[in-house]
Amino acid sequence: MSLKTLIAAAALAGSFTLGSAMAQTPPALPSTSFNVVGSIGGLSMYTSRELPFWTVTVPKESGGALKVQVKPFTELGFKGGEIFRLVSSGTLQFATTVLNYNSGEVPMNEAADLVGLVGSVEELEKVIDAIRPAYAKFLEEKHGIKLLGFGSYQAQVLYCRDAFVTLADLKGRKIRASGASQQAFVTHIGASPLNIAFAEVQPALASGVVDCAITGALSGYKSKWHEAAKFISPMPVNFGVAAQLANLKWWNSLDPKVQAFLQTELNKLEKSIFEQARTETQTGINCNTGTGPCSEGAPASMKLVPVTPADEALRKDALTKAILPSFAKRCGPDCVKTWNDTVGKTLNITLAP
Repeated sequence: MSLKTLIAAAALAGSFTLGSAMAQTPPALPSTSFNVVGSIGGLSMYTSRELPFWTVTVPKESGGALKVQVKPFTELGFKGGEIFRLVSSGTLQFATTVLNYNSGEVPMNEAADLVGLVGSVEELEKVIDAIRPAYAKFLEEKHGIKLLGFGSYQAQVLYCRDAFVTLADLKGRKIRASGASQQAFVTHIGASPLNIAFAEVQPALASGVVDCAITGALSGYKSKWHEAAKFISPMPVNFGVAAQLANLKWWNSLDPKVQAFLQTELNKLEKSIFEQARTETQTGINCNTGTGPCSEGAPASMKLVPVTPADEALRKDALTKAILPSFAKRCGPDCVKTWNDTVGKTLNITLAP
């Protein structure tokens, strides 16, 4: 073979190699900068999922094209309930928020996470997948918000200062409850619901402003609720669903390649958050009570209050007689139809309009 032929062959091979490499390289993204308001700082959804996602994954996978400033809402002075409104108005470009914070104003926000509706993270995911398209359309048309993903804390459970054996024993107590269905549940069992921002609950428990409070099994441990609350029930009240939301006008202003990149990566983030939530309920119970291995620090010594058949019956009774009727009334006919066609169909439950 002549030298000329060898050179030509080498050049041709090089062109195939280059072409193959170019085919595998994603299209270059335009330089884009924006701000993100994250979920509760100090809790694992933010510290082990959102924070590394925005500060490591997104810059790396975008080749440095996307630059994001992220802070949890608890470090920015927000109470939580205003996050949804601020994204809707365009004051915030992108935020993660617990949806039931706004369920009093926007009943559809807790459609998948009503108290007593599901008993596991796996069941919750099925319900969320069922309502996702309809909820996304609702957010865009009614609130100018783009839905980009979901997440969830672990099971929301009851922490109390004083002893109790069954839920019926909580009659007359003051209980911190976030969201309309938690408040309806607390009212149904004969207690008084109080709406207190998450960061203010621990001192409220310590001072006796509240007797009990509901939050995630691990979230409460990490926030040291066990220093004032000495009794805990492992019964899942609900799950604390959150969503990744962007202002729709801002989202539509982004380059389509940036939109596609973010949606793909946020899909992965959602999956990882749910994977984390599956294990954190038991970890939280272990850490609060010392009844099992705790990977999060020194275990506390709360007393675990076993769930009784009477508790299960009372939760079911609350769902049927208080929570679902209250939700249907607040939600309205169109919302009820959407719920029946999605969540209701998945769980074989039909709401009366």
